[in-house]
Amino acid sequence: MSDTLKLKSKENYTNNVESLIKELKLNKFEAPQIEKISINVGIGDYKNDSKARADIEKYVYSLAGQKPKVIASRLSIAGFKLRKGEPVGMQLTLRGQKMYDFLVNLVYLALPRTRDFRGISSSSFDKNYKSYSLGIPNTSVFPAIGFDSTVNFGMQINIVFKTGSENNKKFLEQLNFPFKK
Repeated sequence: MSDTLKLKSKENYTNNVESLIKELKLNKFEAPQIEKISINVGIGDYKNDSKARADIEKYVYSLAGQKPKVIASRLSIAGFKLRKGEPVGMQLTLRGQKMYDFLVNLVYLALPRTRDFRGISSSSFDKNYKSYSLGIPNTSVFPAIGFDSTVNFGMQINIVFKTGSENNKKFLEQLNFPFKK
């Protein structure tokens, strides 16, 4: 991502926070603030294919800018042909500048590229509006991964806020999250 786009992502974020504070007459401690973004990738289909796992790890690294942590199974489940210690997923947490860059990538590049896209659900907040969950079934919509990927995988994106209130939804709308109308 270019340096100007990185600066704009942080500027856009702070400008939207300030405008929401003025609009809703909040003090700066009540203002919506994103604490972290957690990305989870399941690799169940590719648990025995080390080349595919390495490709997924490389794609997630190029997408988020940091190496994901490989999650191993904690117990054996015969019905799923799963042994204790086998890799079942990857997880990473974004904070700071990487978080802002990922938000720009998600909102302006990835979601508009989704086939037959009609918006994301606004009901995916938890009951306290403290976090928002978004599932992406096929990550080929991200430009870093592209359509030429030999490995198709999905991901779960969780956006966690510092405070829980309905203002968090308004804040995401100001950040141009394409919610369904």
